[in-house]
Amino acid sequence: MTLSSALALLTLLAAPASADGFTVSSYTAAALDAAPDVRSAEESYQAADAALKGQAAAMLLPTLGFAYTQTAYGHNPLDAYRYEHGRFAPRLGQAATTANWNLFNSFEDLQKTRAAARTRRAARGALAAAKQDRAFASISAFYDLDSKTELLGVARQNLADQKRQYDQSLDLYKHGMKSLADLLKSETDWRSSELRLISAQSDRKKALVEFNTLVDRAALADAALAVDLQAGATALPAVDADLVRALEVRPEAAQAREELERARVAVEQAVQGLLPSLRVDATWTKTRYAAFSGAGSSLPNPTDHVGVALSLPIGFNGLTQAWTISTARAQKRRAEAARSAVERTVKSELYNAYINLEKVSSSYTVALLKEEIAAKSLELVGRQYQQGAADAIRMNQAQNDYLNARVERALALHDIFIDRARYKRAAGDQLW
Repeated sequence: MTLSSALALLTLLAAPASADGFTVSSYTAAALDAAPDVRSAEESYQAADAALKGQAAAMLLPTLGFAYTQTAYGHNPLDAYRYEHGRFAPRLGQAATTANWNLFNSFEDLQKTRAAARTRRAARGALAAAKQDRAFASISAFYDLDSKTELLGVARQNLADQKRQYDQSLDLYKHGMKSLADLLKSETDWRSSELRLISAQSDRKKALVEFNTLVDRAALADAALAVDLQAGATALPAVDADLVRALEVRPEAAQAREELERARVAVEQAVQGLLPSLRVDATWTKTRYAAFSGAGSSLPNPTDHVGVALSLPIGFNGLTQAWTISTARAQKRRAEAARSAVERTVKSELYNAYINLEKVSSSYTVALLKEEIAAKSLELVGRQYQQGAADAIRMNQAQNDYLNARVERALALHDIFIDRARYKRAAGDQLW
């Protein structure tokens, strides 16, 4: 079977909404709503978004300040330093209103805004990655529960078949057509089926706990699933083209790129801390003087001016600023290494998901044929057993072959849907 004509791939089609059970789409949506890690990532993104908006406002908008001064006790500078003894009145104080607009500050605000924008983009990537992880976990849990439910049905059917085989062996033994060894072998197979049923019941309960935990339901509350498993012929995806796209759109890759860009901005900010700072401010001030004789001023009121200030960083000693630059550069190299690691992970995950998808598609085709052959073989051996031409060992082998074929077909069928979702996640396609 060629890759382009894999006959056993299934199309992941969401079942229509049903009042009788979960569909894969409704369950995934419920799991995303209930996920603490998704809510945490959402809050982190909202915080980063608010921080960016606040920094942009600080860069672009003027500030308005109000100040009021009044001396209640002691020498009052507003009244020629006369001694006050607790007089309070609005007109005895001085009020000043100041509007300031920073026109330039050596691009410090611009760099802060750039860093805040990178932080928000990284937070958005982290949110998308959290949603992808939770969506894939929910899809896996959904199909795993359906698979375990089907296998439980297979185990129950096998137990019924083995009990019927034992009753038949007992009847043949009573009529002298089967030996005691055949009868004991049939009973042993019957008891083995009981053990298999117990194991299948336990596996389904574990899958049910995982299913319910993701949507905050009672651990062992039963769940009805509306599943539409439709097989169809389709080509395997173009993995090489998907790799290029995955490196661009995968949330983890986007987050790593933004972290690197933020580290580069941090290096530029550290270098700025070593250089003199030029600041240009436009200021307007209006003062309401206290109602004392001579408390006014001969200066213009209001006043406005544009001031230029050139200064070295506060606390400048050279060594501190140099080590700050060294730290920022080390953080940048760390971000570069982290990005390379993420790209390697993306490549590995995509190709592994492709290989798994290729394997399970081929396996499902063979499993369908195997189940059909095993069913015919069991029917043939069953007739021979009734006629005395086949012993219990051969009959048991035929039953086990059919049981294993049904299990393998069921597992491969559900694995295709899980591996299809795994590949979409590795390629960066949205799962929710």
